[in-house]
Amino acid sequence: MHKVIIVDDEHFVRKGIMALVDWRQIDYTVIGEADNGEDALALILKEEPDVVLSDIRMPIFDGLELIKAVKAQAKTMPKFIIVSGYNDFQYAQRAVRLGVSDFILKPVNKKELEETLLKLSHEIYEERMEQQTNQAFINHHIFQRVILEEKDPTPRELGMLIKQIDEPSRYLIIDVRHGSTDTAMDEKIQHIVTHFIGDQEIFIHPIDREGYGIILEQRHLPKNANELNWFFDHFKRMLEKEIHQSIFMFVGKSESGLNGVITSYQTAKALSEHRYIQMDDQPIIYDQDKQTQLDLAQMFDPSVMRRLIEHVEENNANIIKETVSQWIDVIKSHAVSIENVRLFIYQTEKALDQAMKRASDEEGFEVKTFMRQFEQKLTLVELEKHFAAYLVEKAEQLATYHKAKFNGDIYKVKRYIDRHYHESLTLKKMANKFFMNPVYLGQLFKKTYGTYFKDYLLAVRIEKAKQMLRQTDLRVYEVAEEVGFGSSDYFVTQFEKIEGSTPSKYRQKLTVENR
Repeated sequence: MHKVIIVDDEHFVRKGIMALVDWRQIDYTVIGEADNGEDALALILKEEPDVVLSDIRMPIFDGLELIKAVKAQAKTMPKFIIVSGYNDFQYAQRAVRLGVSDFILKPVNKKELEETLLKLSHEIYEERMEQQTNQAFINHHIFQRVILEEKDPTPRELGMLIKQIDEPSRYLIIDVRHGSTDTAMDEKIQHIVTHFIGDQEIFIHPIDREGYGIILEQRHLPKNANELNWFFDHFKRMLEKEIHQSIFMFVGKSESGLNGVITSYQTAKALSEHRYIQMDDQPIIYDQDKQTQLDLAQMFDPSVMRRLIEHVEENNANIIKETVSQWIDVIKSHAVSIENVRLFIYQTEKALDQAMKRASDEEGFEVKTFMRQFEQKLTLVELEKHFAAYLVEKAEQLATYHKAKFNGDIYKVKRYIDRHYHESLTLKKMANKFFMNPVYLGQLFKKTYGTYFKDYLLAVRIEKAKQMLRQTDLRVYEVAEEVGFGSSDYFVTQFEKIEGSTPSKYRQKLTVENR
């Protein structure tokens, strides 16, 4: 609400004006009154009103002298509305030259006064927004020079950064989660912050069109440290309601002095870069426990990505979700940075891209990217949910490509076994040769031929061995070698298991039958 002070030497006139208007309805509030120019000046300098409603002729010094004194002494000039019972053209001319906003004759008309105040309300808002926009550029420059580059500030810059230099302060980062900020949001944030904190001169600046930085002095914060969580929770909810956006809040270490401000910024920045030390988007406030978590920050074990890709290629949704859940636990417990999570997702997508290209015959194939969703600044809970869903979707898509491609390739695998049974064949070697996942190849072979890969290979070798036992006089160990068995004992064991007799008895039986 805009603040108004009423100045008139007649008590009943002041009270009449106060009762005449529904101040709250037009977004104004009367914060004081005075019956002479001298008292009015002191009150204006103390309260810094937006509008002063003043009579012209008053004791000590009149309304026009009051305007001159305020212009000379006030930090910000309020809007003046002159109220007079004299239709004095000379007074009106002088008032206009002094920058008076309007001139109203007594008795004051309710409609005329309300229309004048509403017109001024718009002017005040526009001027304030222009001033705040200009101040935002100035503050951003000070932030870059003094906080980031750590150059010595001028006395004026230091006074703008922090008023009570010897008292502790905390640097607050407000990170807008979805989309970028704009001028309209800058204005909203400035308005909300100054009103919530109760300080029009609080230091606030934009950060890379993604958020805002604020220096909160001790006087802005609850005296009881136990109330900090409640304070920032309430602050966050109010901001989100007003800007219709979700935000993150990162509150730096409480330190005093200029170096303390710099340290507080650095700790707030570190929290923002490791926001996954917690699952949700509640404000993260620096304390010793948070510092301990940051000190434990680690990178990912590369084997995690390999396991994830394997599970995607195997199209096992439950194991994919379980592995992602384990990955999330590692992120939180090891304070993995946002940048490392981003790199992990990028590398995973590249690996999936390669797998998709191998499985698909389409030219110019592109994998649907998860990175765009990740850049929406997800919470850890959201990351787990959406990344698992993304990988399950990729697994199903990859399985579809595999099915189309490998339904043809599986016959090539069988034909290769039939022709190369005598070589050292394993499922893994065959999978590498035909660019397939070993587990998937085994599953597809079983589904297509009704038998496992190793059982089929064994059956082919036994059939070839029987043929050699019938048609040649090679010794048993020589037959074993010819059909691909590395051990003649193993060959004999497997032969007897399948045929019910040893290779020697099989051959003897054939000899007896042919006599």
